[in-house]
Amino acid sequence: MARRPLALGALALLSAAAAAAVWLVALGLPRGRALDSTAMLTFGGVATPPLQPSIMGVAHLADPAPLVIGTVLLVALALLRRRPLMALLVPVILGGANLTTQLLKPALADVRLIELQGVGTVYPGSWPSGHATAAMSLALCLVLVVGPGLRVAAAPLGAGYAIAVGYALVALGWHLPSDVLGGYLVAATFTLLGAAALAALEARHPAHAGAARRAPVSVPALATGGAALLALGGAVLLVAAPGVTLNALEHPTAMAAAIGIGALGLVLTAGLAAALRQ
Repeated sequence: MARRPLALGALALLSAAAAAAVWLVALGLPRGRALDSTAMLTFGGVATPPLQPSIMGVAHLADPAPLVIGTVLLVALALLRRRPLMALLVPVILGGANLTTQLLKPALADVRLIELQGVGTVYPGSWPSGHATAAMSLALCLVLVVGPGLRVAAAPLGAGYAIAVGYALVALGWHLPSDVLGGYLVAATFTLLGAAALAALEARHPAHAGAARRAPVSVPALATGGAALLALGGAVLLVAAPGVTLNALEHPTAMAAAIGIGALGLVLTAGLAAALRQ
């Protein structure tokens, strides 16, 4: 674990500021609202009847039950690594991020009217996405909990899970792209705060910090894993729904949203892996 709690805390503030910026642009600017809804409408063409059950199954991977199961498994892994402070903080991180999202949704509720095939659909209280928060918080806590030698693999794996859930949410019309981005950033804020607290606590109580061991994270390996992940996802889309994929390629707004969700997912998991040392 990086012995730089102040640096991790500063990154948490940066993540919170980024979440606020997403909210201001997507809900406060007419142009932002328009781009958000346009991207979601194009994404919605992916969830056609042959693919809809599978896409819905992906979205449900971030339901409360998987979140609870994932929390238990991560706590168990932390205990196996003899990191009791980490085991205590993981539920706090996951609970704090997801509770905050549920509190923000009604507090920041905004009526956004989006035309879906001539029918107006209202999305009040959808920012940030609870499912996106759950998926990204699990992904980031996985990066936090695994040993240093496994973080290069855990980062793209966790990113793939969170990105897949994010895409599914938008494709099904459950959430706008900005809702997903907001959920990711709420999760990152709480994970970074938890990592900062853990670094400070373990510095004060080294007996509970486990065996100290530094292992540099390979940035090229993270980049290669992320690129491979995106390439695989693109290949799956081309094979599974070539017509829909080519249609989406003709819509730069949807492509920008897809790239934004994917890039943020990779940056957050890989960035956390790079920030952690021990």
